[in-house]
Amino acid sequence: MVAVTSMNLIDVQAIVANIMLGDSARSARLVGQKSEQNAEITAFQALNTSLLSVASAADAITGSSSWVPASVSSSDASKATAYATAGATSGASFGFTVDRLSGGDPATAQISYTDGNGDVQSVTSTTNTFEDLADFPGLVITVAATTGEGESVTLTPATTTQTTASTMTAAAKALVSALNASLALITAQTGENGALSTDYTPRDISQKLLNTAWDANTLSSLSDAGIELTRTGSFIFIEGTLTTALSADNAEQVIGQVAAFAARVEAVTNAATSITGSLTREITNRQSRVSDLTDRITEMAADMAAREESLTVYYSQLNAKIQALQNQQSYLQTQLDVFTKALNANR
Repeated sequence: MVAVTSMNLIDVQAIVANIMLGDSARSARLVGQKSEQNAEITAFQALNTSLLSVASAADAITGSSSWVPASVSSSDASKATAYATAGATSGASFGFTVDRLSGGDPATAQISYTDGNGDVQSVTSTTNTFEDLADFPGLVITVAATTGEGESVTLTPATTTQTTASTMTAAAKALVSALNASLALITAQTGENGALSTDYTPRDISQKLLNTAWDANTLSSLSDAGIELTRTGSFIFIEGTLTTALSADNAEQVIGQVAAFAARVEAVTNAATSITGSLTREITNRQSRVSDLTDRITEMAADMAAREESLTVYYSQLNAKIQALQNQQSYLQTQLDVFTKALNANR
């Protein structure tokens, strides 16, 4: 007969811990997922803050009368009027005819003009408003009546407010610096060890920011203002180039180009940081996941605690039964030994 000794008593703590390993691993995975989501939220919030700085630098240009004409005069306001947005060239004149208004047959409004190559161009609009026309940079035109034969309307953006070249170059420099800071942040965040290494949104924002270097609806090149795109995915600003351009004959065109660039940048940043923007959605989605993971972790912790307690009680009771059996065996062994000794003594 094999005796049950104290060495055979079960280790309740070890058994329960081994059984709970699977639950603990699942809980650890949830905690890890929550940590990843929080890291991504922090990264997106940092990017949002950085882009707001870019938007502020862009707004300092687009909201300034030094860069954008405050008004547009019309040679015949009864036929057509306009207002200027970023990219409008002050002092230039834009002539056209109003061929028809919207709502007739055909339903579209139409204006015609002669372009820089001497060719007659006609453009239409579903409303009586025309905008984003390459040959009318920065102008939003509203037509009210058709022009008669031989008549035309000429629009002339007002001259921008005179500002020192140093002030204007400082504004351009601030915008380029803010842009590069955001682009560098995105590069770091989407790198191999970055918190957003697998996310599409920051890469898309980066590409859109780089794409702001080009636009057809302006009359000069951005490089004329000393702003250029590098092969490494950043911008450079040559202050002397802009300073020189501001005193040249095409200064107003260069000013319009920088303003248009700032407006494009501002559009990208606003689309990302607004209440319905891409960054806002990314942050909100992750905050929702964190909330869900927190609830699951809390629920799992409660379930694990209850299960651990139940297992501890079960194996403690089992351990007590084994202890009782061991004590009983020890008693029976003692009785057997007494009986055997008495039997041998009577022989």
